[in-house]
This record gives sequence, structure tokens and C-alpha cells, in this order.
Amino acid sequence: MSAPSENVRTFIAIYPDTRVRSELQRLQSELKLGEAVRWVRPDQLHLTLKFLGSIAAESIAPLEASLRRGCSTLKPFTLRLEAVGAFPNQRKPKIIWAGLGGDLTELKELQARIDYECITLTGQEPERDFAPHLTLGRTRESHYRKLRELGETLSKTKVVPSGEWTVRELFLMRSDLSPKGAMHSVLATIKLGA
Repeated sequence: MSAPSENVRTFIAIYPDTRVRSELQRLQSELKLGEAVRWVRPDQLHLTLKFLGSIAAESIAPLEASLRRGCSTLKPFTLRLEAVGAFPNQRKPKIIWAGLGGDLTELKELQARIDYECITLTGQEPERDFAPHLTLGRTRESHYRKLRELGETLSKTKVVPSGEWTVRELFLMRSDLSPKGAMHSVLATIKLGA
């Protein structure tokens, strides 16, 4: 009888460079409202291309190979910070995000390629309505008045298009949940056009 397979909580992401993370951290500081928001640590700010959830550990190597094959013909492209906002809206903010501009056609092509490469290995349906953003923080329900104030601050916050960076690689990530939040570690780095 074989031992049960370990499952690994995984996602595929792009990470902005250090300069852009500093700009995102500045935005977080500008929006801070005490305990009303649980902010994402600067080293964990990323653009999720595909959340895979819990997959069998033995699927990781074939998934990595599939992603390498799928990304081998794609060229590097640029992204930049362009806006801040909230899901579902600024009146009832639950997720605070930074929106992106730049080569969005290339980004969406990359995301569609990832969907295609993942579907046979994971059986997951393609992403619907991919909305590229970096999550800055998640609100805490118990701070209603502060959340209303946050919504007002968000509506006044202007982001000068900045923080441009070149996307040359993506990462297959492991996410381990803990009482202090998710801890991320790199399982594989996949270069575009390699």
C-alpha cells in the first residue's frame, strides 16, 4: 500500500521589481487606517495569474514542464501601476488593489496560455474575466466607520502612472497557511521566451 500523496497549495504569479514594491508600500502607507485593513507584506505583493489551490505534489514537476513549454514562445513585456481601487466597490471595500496598465494584451495572452497549460493537469476551467491587479490588503468587517473612511480616501487617491517594470519571468508558488497569514515560497521560476 503506497503512502498518501502530499497536497501543495499553489498559485502562479508575477512579482513586481523592488522599485515597484516600494511604490506599492508607499500607497499602503497613504491608505493606512489602523486595524481596519490587513495589509499584504511588501515581499508578498504579486499579480496572481492562476490560483491552483491544493494539488498533488507529484503534479508539480509535470506542471512546471508544461508551463515552460507554454511560455517558451512568449516575449517579455512591461506593466505599470495606474490606479487604486476596491472590490466589490469603494463604498464597501473588501479587497484593496492596485490596477495595472502597460502591455495588457501580452499579459492576457500569458494568462490564457497558463490556463491552457494547466487545464489538462489540474482539470480547472479557464479564468473568467481576468482582472489584472495586485492585492494591497483585505478589510476587516468589524471596522465599518473606518471602512467608509477608507472608501473616501481611495476615491481621492491618485496614482500617477509609474512603477513600470519588465516582466521576464513568472513563478510557480507554494502557499502555506498559518495564523500569521499565508507564507509564500518559490517552487519554480519560468522565464518567458526561454
